[in-house]
Amino acid sequence: MTTLQTVPTSFVSVNGLKIAYRRFGASSPLPLVYVNHLRGSMDTLDPLLFNTIAKSREVIVYDSAGIGHSEGTVPDSIPEMAAIVVNLLTALEIPKADFIGFSMGGGIVQHIGYEYPQIVNKLVLAGTQPGIGEGVALPPREVLESAGANNDQPPTEDDMMNLFFYPSETSLALGHAWWKRIHERNVEGEPRKAYLTGTGAQAQLAAIFKYTTDTSNFERLADIKAPVLVTNGHTDIMSPTSNSFVLQQNIANAHLHLYPDAGHGHLFQVPELYAKELELFLNN
Repeated sequence: MTTLQTVPTSFVSVNGLKIAYRRFGASSPLPLVYVNHLRGSMDTLDPLLFNTIAKSREVIVYDSAGIGHSEGTVPDSIPEMAAIVVNLLTALEIPKADFIGFSMGGGIVQHIGYEYPQIVNKLVLAGTQPGIGEGVALPPREVLESAGANNDQPPTEDDMMNLFFYPSETSLALGHAWWKRIHERNVEGEPRKAYLTGTGAQAQLAAIFKYTTDTSNFERLADIKAPVLVTNGHTDIMSPTSNSFVLQQNIANAHLHLYPDAGHGHLFQVPELYAKELELFLNN
């Protein structure tokens, strides 16, 4: 079976831009579309997580405009980012899908859930938060500054350990294993396009700020009717874990799963377990 490490990159025209995507995995009635986090590209994805998911369903990953292997300029709003996903699926002639969004991607998936319900089967919101509203906690200023600091350079392994994993020996050990895995892909003729830097990263930060400080995005949670799985680590410093409970309480048909001894990057800390529980939700 083709894997995340070996699947060739494909391209499709989306509103005149060449958008890169990878499609692999077992045949399934609906694909699972993954929407990425701040600064992430397809080349920074965890092969163990996605290869495990792909054993039982088709997976689609992509680089949004201005990121990785795709053309264009990075949008500075979540609605524009969501429109790219929707138009990508239209170009691929996919009328409906399951979606998983991590961190910033979770905001994009929320927007898809209430703005484009006709293309949604089920949603997974991992390590994310809604717009500002009752009970919503913003991350500490020093965390925001750390996430946005030195965005003219790619984040280091230490940077990602601090942001994605809990400061315990077990969590950090699993984090370092994740860091090794995301460097496994090596496809001839495809140079690695890793973390977003410069004005593109700044545009994403602006999009996140606008989304999380807009009360209407909190209010629109009530319009999400699809089944939703909300997941997070016990101690997420980037999207405070308490916000996962707020999401679950304000979405009509939402489940909540928190992982112990884990942080923002919980899905990469226990990828095989996460894939198993994801499959249970998507199949139920």
